[in-house]
Amino acid sequence: MSYKPTITGMYWNTEKPFELLNVTGGDMNLASMAFGWTLGFGYFALCHAYRETRRARRLNTYVVLIWGEIVVSAVLALLCWLYLAGKIPPSFYFFLIVLTMWALQVQFLLQIIVNRLCILLATESQRNWIRWGIAAFILAINISVYCIWIPAKLQISTKFHDTNIWWDRCEKSIYLIVDAILNWYFIRTVKQRLVIHGGLKKYTRLVRFNTQIMILSLSMDVLIIAMMSLKNDFVYLQFVTPVAYMVKLNIEMAMSNLIIKVARETGINVMEDSTDHHSESKSGGTTGVSGTRFQTTTMEVQVQVARQQFTTHDDIELSDVKAGHGWSPAENSIKENDARDAQ
Repeated sequence: MSYKPTITGMYWNTEKPFELLNVTGGDMNLASMAFGWTLGFGYFALCHAYRETRRARRLNTYVVLIWGEIVVSAVLALLCWLYLAGKIPPSFYFFLIVLTMWALQVQFLLQIIVNRLCILLATESQRNWIRWGIAAFILAINISVYCIWIPAKLQISTKFHDTNIWWDRCEKSIYLIVDAILNWYFIRTVKQRLVIHGGLKKYTRLVRFNTQIMILSLSMDVLIIAMMSLKNDFVYLQFVTPVAYMVKLNIEMAMSNLIIKVARETGINVMEDSTDHHSESKSGGTTGVSGTRFQTTTMEVQVQVARQQFTTHDDIELSDVKAGHGWSPAENSIKENDARDAQ
């Protein structure tokens, strides 16, 4: 037996009549506390985002991603709290907007991680491969969530509900694995560049600190999976997702100092006021990438070496003058003129 839809925007019959979400006083207390934490971490995120925007001076991909992450996290937190408070009724459009905010939240944050990794990659093909590969992979997972989560929230059938329970945990685990791989690859790339360019041991402590805060960032993903055992999944959305992603965003922006220092010390000149990435190789070729401008400093090192050799030669000649050989530019010029006249 099927029942006609009773909520706005829904045009499919359901196995059972639609049941409203049961929200207890404890659920609202927990949700309100999470909303307050979101505002608190959001304040620090706004301060960091303002600082990053001023440092960039122009609108670029990185700035758009961090502000986009802040906006979608704030909207998601507000929508969930209003729904739990009974201010927004359930509807197909509401569930669609909530899921879209969550999908953008995940995509923006992973692209911020990819963006900082791309600064240290050597070639254009590597940067494009990882950027578009991650975007396409996460988009495919998000599409599968749209196909399962929305029908489950609309209570179309128990099959969708049961499938959503295990697939929700699976896709969160996939995000955790992707996040861990990207962060591992980033730290590995940083250490390789430091070793190749003479060790630069002065950044060892900074690298160790950033490794520790990346572990904290991954622990937020673990918290998201652990909190899925909450009976009310909208309390889970309110409590974990905006809070955890605000913490992760603050961590990503805090790591920008390490990225810029390592890039500059290992032969990449980061022009933060640029809207595009340009990478100039040793031969002088340029390749376009979005976000920051690169320029290797190999030629600059060669010029400095040549200058030092020339200075050393001058010092030797000046020492001859001090020793009493009597050489001077004027005398040397007179001798050359006399020899030319004699010929």
